Amino acid sequence: MLGSHTKTMHFFLILLFWQGANTVSINSSLTEDVHKAVISGQSEVIEKIEILEPQTKVFSCETTNVPNKPPNISGYWKKNGAAIESSQQAVNNTDGKYIFSGTFNMEDLGNYSCVFSFSENVRQATFVLNVPAIKGADKPIVSYIGDSVVLKCEIKYGPKTWEWFKVNGTEKEFINATVDTSKYKLCIETNVTKLTVMNLTKEDAGKYLCSAVYDIGPSQGHVELKVLSFTEPLKPFLAIAAEVVVLVTLILLYERQSRSRKQDSETTENGPQSEQTSKLTQDESNGTDGGSSTRHRRVEQ
Repeated sequence: MLGSHTKTMHFFLILLFWQGANTVSINSSLTEDVHKAVISGQSEVIEKIEILEPQTKVFSCETTNVPNKPPNISGYWKKNGAAIESSQQAVNNTDGKYIFSGTFNMEDLGNYSCVFSFSENVRQATFVLNVPAIKGADKPIVSYIGDSVVLKCEIKYGPKTWEWFKVNGTEKEFINATVDTSKYKLCIETNVTKLTVMNLTKEDAGKYLCSAVYDIGPSQGHVELKVLSFTEPLKPFLAIAAEVVVLVTLILLYERQSRSRKQDSETTENGPQSEQTSKLTQDESNGTDGGSSTRHRRVEQ
C-alpha cells in the first residue's frame, strides 16, 4: 500500500514538472481560490480581485511569444512592489508556454505580482486585492438649516458592520448615533446604511465617511453635505433685481441728462433771434405811445 502511494506521488510531481508549474507555497487551512493571468506580449497585465475575509489564493501566470523560445526563463513574485525573498525560480518552456504559480495566505489587502525576466525583457502580471467599492452620492446633497437629511451608502456585499465619520480638516470624528439620538439616527439594511442628521446647522456641512467593515479590512465611501439658509436660494434673484435697478437708474439719468442738454442747445441757438424780436416789439410799442402823446398835445393847443 505504501509503495502504491509513493508511485502516485512521484507521478504527480513528474506531471507538475512536465507542465512547467513552479510553485511558491505557504501552508494554510483556508479554502483555496485560483486566479490566472495570461501575458501575451504585453509588458503588464492587471487582474482585480475582490475579497471579504482572509483566505488562501493561488495565482497562476502564463506568458507566450518569448523570442527564441529558450528552454527556461526566470520568474519571481512581488508583494506591494517588493520582491518576495527566495521566490525566484526557473520557469520551463512547455510547448512555447511558460507557466508558474504561487499560493499565498491572504491576511490583509495588497498587490501580488508575478514577474517573467528574459533577455533583458520583463513581463509582469499583478493581482490587485481589494474590498468591494462603496457607492455613495455622486453629487453633494443640499439641505437647509433646521431641516433633517438622510445620507446613504450602498455596497455589493453586506459587511460585518457599518461606521460613519464626520471629516474635520485632516481628522475624522466617529459618529455614535446611539449616544447622540437627538442629532443622529442610524439605519442598517445589510448592504445599505442610512444616516439621518437632524436639526441641521451650518456646522453640519462638510464631508461624511461611511465605512463598510469586513474581516479583511474596511471599504470607505463619502457623501458631501451642503447646508444652506432659507434666504440662500433668493440671493441670485436679489442680485438680478439689484442689477436691473441699477440699469434702470442709469437709463433714467442718461435720458434726463440728454433732455437737459437738448434744452440748453435750443436756448443757445434761438437766444439772439428771440432777443432781437423782443427788442423790436418793445420799440414799436414805445413808438406808438410817443405818437399818441404828440397828437394829444396838438389838440390842446
